[in-house]
Amino acid sequence: MKKIKIYLIFSFCFFRILEASLGNNSTTNTVLSRSLVDTLNVGLEDTVNIGFSPGDIMMEVFKVPGDLTLNGVGVGVHQWNTDGTYPSLKVEVYRPDTAGYPFTSAGSMYSFGDTAESGWIGFAHPAENDSIAYPDPSSAPNLVWNNFSVGTGVCSTEPEVADGQPVWGTKVLPAGNDVMIPRPSGGSAGFFYVDFTGGGAQFVKDEYIAVVVTYLADNAGDPADESARIFLNAADASYLYPSPGLQYFASGCSGPSGEHGWHIMPNAWKFQYVVDITGDIPPEIDIYHVGLSTTTGLPDPIPSWTEIKVMATANDYNPSGGSEGIEVVVLHHQLNSLTADTTSEYMSTAFNLVLQVYVYHTEIPGVSNGTTVYYWVSAQDVEGNISNTNKQSYLVGTLATDNDVIPNDFGLHGNYPNPFNPVTNIIYSMDVASGVSINIHNIQGQLVKNLFIGNVNPGQHTVSWNGTDRFSQSVPSGIYIYSIKSSRKILTGKMMLLK
Repeated sequence: MKKIKIYLIFSFCFFRILEASLGNNSTTNTVLSRSLVDTLNVGLEDTVNIGFSPGDIMMEVFKVPGDLTLNGVGVGVHQWNTDGTYPSLKVEVYRPDTAGYPFTSAGSMYSFGDTAESGWIGFAHPAENDSIAYPDPSSAPNLVWNNFSVGTGVCSTEPEVADGQPVWGTKVLPAGNDVMIPRPSGGSAGFFYVDFTGGGAQFVKDEYIAVVVTYLADNAGDPADESARIFLNAADASYLYPSPGLQYFASGCSGPSGEHGWHIMPNAWKFQYVVDITGDIPPEIDIYHVGLSTTTGLPDPIPSWTEIKVMATANDYNPSGGSEGIEVVVLHHQLNSLTADTTSEYMSTAFNLVLQVYVYHTEIPGVSNGTTVYYWVSAQDVEGNISNTNKQSYLVGTLATDNDVIPNDFGLHGNYPNPFNPVTNIIYSMDVASGVSINIHNIQGQLVKNLFIGNVNPGQHTVSWNGTDRFSQSVPSGIYIYSIKSSRKILTGKMMLLK
């Protein structure tokens, strides 16, 4: 059962928590725990811990699965600042519309490619000085919107995405005073829930929730000091549409290189939502195994013309009392492009004696060397509600490396094989030279082994782990967590050792 719980952390799942955890002892709330995780490059359970500095803002849009009342939000803090100050995070909820993200000023949505360096939207500033940035024209009086290509100031050299506009919509929570998450005196990390007292906000199915977390400058340290950064838990969301994560950088002022203004992130923050579900919701899907067989994961490289087995579970929950039941589960895949023709196949069912549940399974046909396969699973319940997992991908075979381009980001590309025995390879890429440390921890968070400490040049790198601890003793089967830390970011992933 422990294995099942670990995998469900990253799916749409519903559970109950006491309001005591929210500072209210009156009733019980339903918690919608989910993570917008795209596993295109980093495996099934990737985590990216991204730091932001005083004055910076994180924002995420989330498409609600059914009619609900939002009562609170949980913010996952990976690491608090270490500069000795005691700042606070302000949490707000907005209802975006065609005048706010994820919609452009033309009323359409931003494209798949509008992320990171390509996804700068702009910022607000006084008309006479675009070197002073604000997150939105409503942030202060007499502000105008800058698109990086208008004006004569020092922030006018970088073009924005087409039809960029301010990200705010209509603020719906909190209804009264600001709600804060203060830094705890001990600096302990974890999920911090804020309870929006005075009533929640109503959202209907397919509407967007926009959660905004601001790192307040009051009582905070110097934004230029790296120890002033607070790291939030996030995950790769490169191929979710629309891109859910945004970040506003308040430092510097030279476009993307100076990190000044809003841009669309290739990541999503792992917020949790405290809700009362009032409408039926789509099925919950969990892809729990992809590999050569029912027990063997994907090797590196994947041989050409090899069928890949995909196994998933699907469950239907209808909090509003409607009929429950899965009608059909389908596997979809595309070759070499996210816009290529889609091949779809119904998945068969079989009872899994280990999981003690029925699982859905089928195979992706083998393809030639050098082909990238994008795949996802959809499920429909008996009332017509449809859900889809995020797109994942794998590359068949290997590609020539003579003309490799230097990566444009510090990225984690998972470990292969996974599950593994006796050796697995952890693959990561660097865009700039940096000091790097790579560690293995057990599921209790205890250090198992330090694999690497040193300077790494730009490019793709691999480090191997043979399932031993720092005393060269073999470790038992189970889930292990690996982390790669550079000067700016911490990336983590999970792997399973099977003996």
